[in-house]
Amino acid sequence: MKLLTKIFAIVLIGSTVVACTDSKKESKAETAMEEIKDSFKSEQSDLKLELEEMKLDVETKLDDLNDKIANANDNNKTKLEKMKADLEETKDDLDRAIDKVENSTKQAWNDTKEFAKETSNEVEKALKNFGEKVEEVFNS
Repeated sequence: MKLLTKIFAIVLIGSTVVACTDSKKESKAETAMEEIKDSFKSEQSDLKLELEEMKLDVETKLDDLNDKIANANDNNKTKLEKMKADLEETKDDLDRAIDKVENSTKQAWNDTKEFAKETSNEVEKALKNFGEKVEEVFNS
């Protein structure tokens, strides 16, 4: 009888140890998933903020361009209106990228991130070219 009690106690202690070990593994997995989720949200938020800052830059340039259009002669006004249309299209591209980033899921995140980075690069090039074109219009 004592032997049976000892065996039962050993089995009970062993199963308790195993049960505690499994919960730690589950806890580690849950922690890892939370860290991934937090990382995704942080990266998503950072990218959205970057795109929104670019959008503000574009809107500022549009405001400046509207002022220049108001004071330009007819020949320059036509060129500036074309530049304004291009800049508004750039702003629309940024709006689409911001929407895509906001609504992205973890599964589609890599594609969304790539789309946003491409849009960001295109906007940077467009803004650089914009400054050169404005100078060209007023220097001609």
